[in-house]
Amino acid sequence: MRSAQEVARYAGQSFALPQSCSKIRSLLDDPSADAADIADVIALDPSLSSKLLKLANSALFRFPAQVNSITKAVNVIGGEALYNLALAETASSAFRHFANDAVDVRRFWKQSVFAGLAAKQLARVSKARGSDEYFVAGLLHQLSELVLAAQEPELVAECAKYDKKELPWQRQQRLLGFTYTQCSAMILQQWQLPNQFSYIIEHMHDEVKTACGKDLAIGHLCVRLALHMLDARYKLDNLLSPVALKKLKLESADVQDILKFTQMDAHKLLSVMNPDLF
Repeated sequence: MRSAQEVARYAGQSFALPQSCSKIRSLLDDPSADAADIADVIALDPSLSSKLLKLANSALFRFPAQVNSITKAVNVIGGEALYNLALAETASSAFRHFANDAVDVRRFWKQSVFAGLAAKQLARVSKARGSDEYFVAGLLHQLSELVLAAQEPELVAECAKYDKKELPWQRQQRLLGFTYTQCSAMILQQWQLPNQFSYIIEHMHDEVKTACGKDLAIGHLCVRLALHMLDARYKLDNLLSPVALKKLKLESADVQDILKFTQMDAHKLLSVMNPDLF
């Protein structure tokens, strides 16, 4: 049985982030760079440009007017948000790269998008900065399930046989010795993504940590909301941490609104990100 570190190394060796992502990140960290520089980098990749415009005009942003150029997207959305969209598109590519018969791919996509959108909604309602970053963290939290399935398909299939008496991540810990979120965080470190993504994902199942900051509370809650939307056997009262809810100052009505908007947006976004499957 492979360790989480071995799975992460395999992911790092078999899938590389596109150069455009690292170039955008470098420009964002360069105080002398401007929006035109970012637009120029994206324009060099026509496929990425097209996909980013689709995402910019999707339910993720709800702009009243069409965003019809990368330059406009940079000016309207901002460089950081566009970088996060590029990561979201990269996530789609990674999902396709590692997809295999050991994982119900339709369920996997739903779970990932549910978590991403729930994280974005949680950030919005709790007035946390950088809601698009939370979307990416939620979207990527389960990535290691696909990566491990390419190496240990039977073991991953066993992990998927959870029921309401055992939470999925409890079963993962018991069978693997680690959770998918812990391993996914290591994969993002292999890809040298900004630390905030791996930090949030690594601690998604650590309830004690949710008191440490809004970011960890959002990460903790988004995966549980996604599980509830995916499998109604898991009731919210048994899933949601009172500590995390208190940290974000959320009432039950807020949670219901987040669920409503997440489910409403998920169908539209899934059809944009994977039209062949949805």
